[in-house]
Amino acid sequence: MISTKIMYLSGDFMSFSRPLFILVSSCLFTSLANAQSASEHGNQHVTSLAIKPITCVVKSLGEACQMKANVTWQSTMPQSVCLFQDKQQLKCWAKQNQVSEMLDVTLDKTMVFSLRDSKERTLVEQTIKVHALSSRKYRRKLKSDWSLF
Repeated sequence: MISTKIMYLSGDFMSFSRPLFILVSSCLFTSLANAQSASEHGNQHVTSLAIKPITCVVKSLGEACQMKANVTWQSTMPQSVCLFQDKQQLKCWAKQNQVSEMLDVTLDKTMVFSLRDSKERTLVEQTIKVHALSSRKYRRKLKSDWSLF
């Protein structure tokens, strides 16, 4: 088995077998390539998106749900981004790196909210679900169909 020695800054040597050295170096190369790819797409700037509440409750399915949503997003660098509800643009911010706002939102079904850059590339997304308070399909019957009296 062929062995490879690596010298640390301290002057010490560490010995690796060649297959292990190749595996470690290929993993490092892959992670560097992924980081470079992310930086080319601008995805490394947006670190988080939070929309609360994450669930909207309606009386029965099909009804529109109106709520005030707290939209918070943070970025490591200032960016110009827009918030979309499916394909509809809700709000845009210019050269911001931290935003926390209350927005009026209307949902009639479970929807995906996304934060997109100026080139319409999706940076991050979050799903807001709509649930019915009483679903007829699973509702329990409270009285029986027959009676003795």
